[in-house]
Amino acid sequence: MSSRFSRLNMLTIIEHIESYLKNPFAPLWWPGLAQHLVRQLEMHAEEYSTSQWIACVPPERAWHIANQGNVDFNFFVELLATQPALQLSSRGMIFTDKVTVEIKSLNGLTQALKILQYVPSLATAIDNLTKSIHILEAPEPEIDISFSDPLIPFSVFLNVSEGQFADFRTAEALVHEAMHLQLSLIERFYPIATPNQGLHYSPWKQSRRPVTGLMHGLYVFRVIEQWLTNISRVSEEAKEYSQKRKTQIRLEIDQLSPESLVDYLTEGGKKLLSCILGAAAHSCDHG
Repeated sequence: MSSRFSRLNMLTIIEHIESYLKNPFAPLWWPGLAQHLVRQLEMHAEEYSTSQWIACVPPERAWHIANQGNVDFNFFVELLATQPALQLSSRGMIFTDKVTVEIKSLNGLTQALKILQYVPSLATAIDNLTKSIHILEAPEPEIDISFSDPLIPFSVFLNVSEGQFADFRTAEALVHEAMHLQLSLIERFYPIATPNQGLHYSPWKQSRRPVTGLMHGLYVFRVIEQWLTNISRVSEEAKEYSQKRKTQIRLEIDQLSPESLVDYLTEGGKKLLSCILGAAAHSCDHG
């Protein structure tokens, strides 16, 4: 690829990102942006696996998930090869075994995908951003864990929830991690924080974190808030879950002081912060 063509691509994607930031009525998952990001980065997501990305080896096992509906989901539940499994386990992750995946996890994921179908534009973004899902063991049935890493661009790690609102909780985890991955891809073109970020209190980690982490948290939970507003009309269970989670999310976000972040943001980061806060207020009016 010529340097001139690369610069043109960079200009196009930056203009594309900024067009969303200027639109207060666009949903914060920015329909169409994920596909554009993946295409411009030439990452060949259709050939992707976590094992191949980390260690250049095929997965130990992969189950193809193709859920049809408003959006045709197409991704794999992946059992990692030995080397990447050991590498990621060293971070404290405990992976579910093959039998549990087949007996319980695949069905739980399928039910969660049915919920995501109710918001087709967000479902499409998740499909573009998520190619390999890895099932983790939760410490307790009512405790959910999920994880993604900007250096592993299309992989999501999560437990399949059990108990009350299980399918909604699994669906939310997919939204959560996919939006982290999207913002990480955006940052490749559009940095949001200055080199000297400082450390600030995070209501989600309950510790001091860099500004980039706080911006990720704010963005992801505002997306979730908008998604919850959309699905609240689906059923009484959806309405109850939506109301409960939106209350929790707002209490956490209220612990942030967005104005304290401004000095550590790039001009692009300031535009993103303004967009997040403005779009969220618009969404809440309809919650």
